[in-house]
Amino acid sequence: MRISEIIRQDIQKSHGDKSEDWLSDIYGRIEKYAELWELSQLAFMETDTDCPLFSCDSAVHGACIFKICLTEPEFETGVNCLRVYDGTAYVKLYAYDLTDYVVLLERVTPGNQMWDVEDFRERARLFAEIVKDLPILWDGYGKFPTYRMQMEDLRITLIDLGDREKALFYLDEALRIYDELKQNYNRKYMLHGDLHQYNILLNSKGGYTIIDPKGVVDDPVMETARYLMNESPCGAEKIREIISIISSIIGIPKEDITKSMFIDAALGQCWNLDKPFSNQSDFAEQMREVLEICGFAYGLL
Repeated sequence: MRISEIIRQDIQKSHGDKSEDWLSDIYGRIEKYAELWELSQLAFMETDTDCPLFSCDSAVHGACIFKICLTEPEFETGVNCLRVYDGTAYVKLYAYDLTDYVVLLERVTPGNQMWDVEDFRERARLFAEIVKDLPILWDGYGKFPTYRMQMEDLRITLIDLGDREKALFYLDEALRIYDELKQNYNRKYMLHGDLHQYNILLNSKGGYTIIDPKGVVDDPVMETARYLMNESPCGAEKIREIISIISSIIGIPKEDITKSMFIDAALGQCWNLDKPFSNQSDFAEQMREVLEICGFAYGLL
């Protein structure tokens, strides 16, 4: 199979000067797996992800998504998370190759993101119903990070980079609060690790299907955190109302859900500081945003 001129034009439009590098890197994999997995009608999907996505038809599975990961550190843990769930609430994983970083997935239709539910209260209710009985007990297979492992690794990186003491305050507080939570929430479950409105898609049965897991082993108390962070920025009262709705459905106390949100805020925001910056102005702007968002979540405790 050859990459069609339409696909080339789509990639050029989406990636500009980088398009030739993308094409040279993915061309061989598209040809290889189109033949190996009997794929046809491949069409490039323009998204905001660094992983090229192609809608396609599989001779075996029907309508599918072919995904190539170019720089995806959580590729293997994400695949293994999909293997654990095996199509239960999550998108079906039909085939994968860990060395070529490619997966063949069920195509979810119509595929509207949960953001399309405009009322935030109804959105929160739907999310809570999905997540209520979602997490599956980890069977011990595979290597997965915990939230503590991620925070510890990030902390070392930030210290080595220097000039990040204000952000480290929030990361250290997140570690402390995480350890408090673990006194009551110490089960090992297979969690998504990035479960938010963009990764929950409307399916053909009128329900929702979950996509793009990172794969984290931790207690289910952490599974609502990223959804809440994606509802920000907004007022504190709105977040508290969302937390109250979720708490009443999943049965986890509001204060513990709020703690998980802060942990995720500190981890997710401090990740934005884990690299050198080309100039002081960019660094200062990123630091300002990190401190603002972490401070908001910390103030909810």
